[in-house]
Amino acid sequence: MFLVQKRLFCLLSCNKSPIHLSSYQLCSLFSFSTAEDHSSNHRSKFMLVDALQSCELSSKEAAKVAKDRICEKKLPSSSPSIEFFKQSGWSDAQVMKLTKRAPTLLHANVETALKPRMRSLQDMGFSDTEIVQLVSSCPTLLHFRDIKPKINYWRSLLGSNERLLKACKKNMFILNYSLARTIEPSISLFRECGFSDERIAHMVLTMRGCFGGIDKLKEVIKYVEELGVSRDSGVYPYALDVVMNMNRSRFDATSATLMSFGFSQPDIVAAFRKCPYVWGLSQKTICDKMTFLMKEAGFELTSIICCPVILTYSLEKRLRPRYEVMNFLKQNKLLDEGHKLLSVIPLSEEKFIKKYLFRHKEKFASLYDSYLAAVKGKPHVVT
Repeated sequence: MFLVQKRLFCLLSCNKSPIHLSSYQLCSLFSFSTAEDHSSNHRSKFMLVDALQSCELSSKEAAKVAKDRICEKKLPSSSPSIEFFKQSGWSDAQVMKLTKRAPTLLHANVETALKPRMRSLQDMGFSDTEIVQLVSSCPTLLHFRDIKPKINYWRSLLGSNERLLKACKKNMFILNYSLARTIEPSISLFRECGFSDERIAHMVLTMRGCFGGIDKLKEVIKYVEELGVSRDSGVYPYALDVVMNMNRSRFDATSATLMSFGFSQPDIVAAFRKCPYVWGLSQKTICDKMTFLMKEAGFELTSIICCPVILTYSLEKRLRPRYEVMNFLKQNKLLDEGHKLLSVIPLSEEKFIKKYLFRHKEKFASLYDSYLAAVKGKPHVVT
């Protein structure tokens, strides 16, 4: 069910959704529309069809994709499409993965659809390996009669086939968006904001997607700037990314969770300006980390407010293991004054191990081994 909801959310982001801003409460800053009823297959199917149509599938194709994605059904052990992919050099595992992600391809006509579209990708200079990667990431591209304009546009912006494949892996719908209605207007808007093409390319390669509709993008840009995040700020693109992929209830819930630990409304704004990705964490994750930092590690709330990025680090693979190491060294009088956990947590693994563990490796082998086990997600005990 979660995968279906995730797909619906990604697809629905193609739609233009009105957003309203209240200047009185921070929690009213974001009012993105969300699906109200996922319990009804009929309703979910209707919304999915609408979203697919906005991504340039015909009504008939969109209805078929919706039916195959919403309804679980047995896939045939073989079909002309499956045989075609195998004859094209695809392994059984690759074909199985493809048909699970895009079951409509099982019904595609090999001679009039699959062959000419796969040949088109070869003509555009993609190797057989690259075609497998591209189609596996964005299987719906084989539904389009002419994918050349979109691929050429993205390849021109990103600079290579390799970067295009990376972008498609990051966002499987990148080749679904309308070139005229969504992609070109969005890129133009980013350029108007002062972003260079290289910075835009970096956003495409590293973010979940900032192309959910030009109207929505304009509203997101407006709201992020009203929060005080400057266009020159290094976190500006990340703030756009978080807000673009967020709905109001999610933002409200995250803000309420932080407030329950003592954050004020100005603190929430300040934290968002410094580290918007805190809002991408679940409420449970935030609660677990805040409880550990304040009750076990002895952090002051002001320290967390000043450095909210600390909440983005793994509790079990970084926060707790490093606290245990520092606590051990302190108790054994092996730690000089001035070594604060807050300044130690952001260090890379290499720097942390070299500075705090390596020189004690011989004497305290168990401490060294338990830390390495912890960062790999294995059970550990510091003795």
